[in-house]
Amino acid sequence: MDRINGWAEVLQMFGDDGASIRAKLFIHQRCGRLVETVPSMQHDPHRPEDVLKVDCDEEGFGGDDAADCLRYLVATRARTVTQRKLRGV
Repeated sequence: MDRINGWAEVLQMFGDDGASIRAKLFIHQRCGRLVETVPSMQHDPHRPEDVLKVDCDEEGFGGDDAADCLRYLVATRARTVTQRKLRGV
């Protein structure tokens, strides 16, 4: 997966693209790890267009796995909505 374009899509969904005011992404408060992780994400100092990769510690705490899951979700979502009629209805 392309990290840079994936993060650009996430940023755009948050409504931070300069063109739209309304966010297109809602993160529920029950997604505690994601709510905790996303605000702490930083730009990679060597690649400013990318997000700094943060690994979890030996005990499995920390890291950016929850944010990466969000990026995968946004990058693989369906681009169009299709509507099909049910047969016999």
